Amino acid sequence: MNLPIPNLSEVVTVIPLPLSAILSWTSWKRLIVPGVLIYVGLCRALRYRREHALRRKLGYTDRSSFSRMTAVEAQQVVKFMATWEMPLMHFIALEFGLFKTYGIESISRLLLGTRNLTDPVMSLKRFEDTAALIGEFMLNPPTSERAMKGLARMNFLHSKYVKEGTISNKDLLYTLSVFILEPPRFARLYEWRPMNDMEYCAYGVFWKSVGDAMGIEYKGLLAHAESGWRDGIDFADDVAAWAQAYEVQAMKPSPVSAKPARALIPMITYWVPWFAKPFVADIVISLLGGRVREAFMLPEPDIAAAATVYSLLTLRRFVLRYLTLPRFFEFKRLGDPDPNTGRIAQPIPYGNYPFYVKPTLWNRWGPVAWAVWLYGGKVPGDDPEEYMPQGYLFSDIGPKNRMGLGIQEVEADTERIKASGWTGCPF
Repeated sequence: MNLPIPNLSEVVTVIPLPLSAILSWTSWKRLIVPGVLIYVGLCRALRYRREHALRRKLGYTDRSSFSRMTAVEAQQVVKFMATWEMPLMHFIALEFGLFKTYGIESISRLLLGTRNLTDPVMSLKRFEDTAALIGEFMLNPPTSERAMKGLARMNFLHSKYVKEGTISNKDLLYTLSVFILEPPRFARLYEWRPMNDMEYCAYGVFWKSVGDAMGIEYKGLLAHAESGWRDGIDFADDVAAWAQAYEVQAMKPSPVSAKPARALIPMITYWVPWFAKPFVADIVISLLGGRVREAFMLPEPDIAAAATVYSLLTLRRFVLRYLTLPRFFEFKRLGDPDPNTGRIAQPIPYGNYPFYVKPTLWNRWGPVAWAVWLYGGKVPGDDPEEYMPQGYLFSDIGPKNRMGLGIQEVEADTERIKASGWTGCPF
């Protein structure tokens, strides 16, 4: 039987469509897969480049070299972590660290007595002032006048309560401990990488120098205070052991501690829509940890909130480590002093209100400002008597009833700190 011979033109018109699609997909696949792999490799290589470069620059290649680390070098590392490597998580770590100190009843009792945390007006300035003051001596070189004045102003604001005995040496040491320990802990648990040993050492060195400038006594509290510490790692580990034991002793369920906790959670969830506030409050509680939560007498968080936040943090860590290029610009929180007035305006607010933020076309009329305004918040330039958009002098930092006070005391303490040699190695 003779079969009909198909027309070649008909065959050609049927085959090329799927064949061209297959060829086209194969060519794109050949480009996409290597492109993704190259991008992931580039992210990986660049992510660790600054970390390795800083270690080479400072020359701290092994544990034996850490014993000569100075406060000046340690501050460079702390600033690097806070403004380049992990600015968001570093800020959150310090915020939650300060929150954690309120689980100590004596600290909460002082806050309640001064009304600086629970008063709806005074508490707004207190949060901003605390962050600004810490930023002055944490983000400026220890050799700078700003860093030493920031420390001196903090000493002045504490001095009244130290003399009265309402702030104890243990309270000061425990507060110091959260600045040493919480950023490395948050980095280990939630960031795209944990801190390396040089960075952990730097936190011990820098905050030991700050503690010395504050006059904190370690003898009788830290295990190796008599024999001394080899380096910042030894000191940080010693502080960690003491703080853990002190929490067991002093962080107990307390109605006193519960009051500032219930005032702080609304501040943290301020920008959250009303319908999501309970869920986000549970997220905050889940990040506090069991002991702190019990001291604040807060309920156990909803399991869905805990699962959500830890899943998101795990996803964020993966994306940052493998799929995101490192920062190209430093995250700037400190402004420069005005050459005429000496006042310091902040680029962005630390908290929910525009304290010390100079109004510009962008931050007053830009899209973010419009969103804040529509939400009912304040933008830079609103209520200038309250939010001081012209910036602050060091004498402005602190409760309103102490603004303008202590100028001579701060100057004298600045000279004392300068003469103490606090910029060198504290060991």
